[in-house]
Amino acid sequence: MEERLSLQQRLEGHLPPPAGPLRREAFTRPAAGGLRARILAQIDRAVEIFEVDRMLYDIEVEAQGRWLRRMMAFDAYCARRDAARGSGRPGPPPVR
Repeated sequence: MEERLSLQQRLEGHLPPPAGPLRREAFTRPAAGGLRARILAQIDRAVEIFEVDRMLYDIEVEAQGRWLRRMMAFDAYCARRDAARGSGRPGPPPVR
């Protein structure tokens, strides 16, 4: 019959040697800097990046709306000016 190898024996060649013998308490208390802490930190960083990107997007959309309104007003001014030139009436003052 085959001899059963413990988990520690199977992992010995792949992991650095532990500082001391493993005790059951090591598995009952939460690890400081363990997987959960790293995942939560990565989620926090992703949320921060998303929030900044969302704020920048909102600012760009708002600025684009104002820019489009100005362009439409300028286009209307140009149309009025060009129409006034054709009729002989003085047009509105130039935009500066």
